[in-house]
Amino acid sequence: MKKLLLVVCVILVVASSTMAAGRSTWLGFDTIVYGWPEYNYLGQMTEVSGIMLIGYGWRSYFNPVRVGQINFYWEWGIQAAVLGLQGGVGLTFPLEIEDITLYLSGSINAAWGLVNLGFGFLDLGWLGRFAMVPYPYPMLGVAIVF
Repeated sequence: MKKLLLVVCVILVVASSTMAAGRSTWLGFDTIVYGWPEYNYLGQMTEVSGIMLIGYGWRSYFNPVRVGQINFYWEWGIQAAVLGLQGGVGLTFPLEIEDITLYLSGSINAAWGLVNLGFGFLDLGWLGRFAMVPYPYPMLGVAIVF
């Protein structure tokens, strides 16, 4: 419980410092839960990096993100909880609703780790818990940038 409280406090400190600096923040239920988008000289998002549920990740779009169009990306991350890596490809559809933009995402990812957490049908028993066996998983996400 103390570790969870510490993680929440760290996220709140980072969030408040980010908002004070005027930097955009990515927040959502996606592979990247809390992050910071990077923009090109035209103000279009090209990358997002930030905190994942169990690690840290980087997402790069093939082209600058355009609202109302499908935008393809690739991503990778370091998973601290399973001592491994995650990588994948996906698409994002930014949907503008009044004064906010909602980013709807879908991706296919693969994770390689020393410890397999055994998500549902992917549980490999004792073999998967100690071997570097990559396992694919789909991901649907939604996020906003503020």
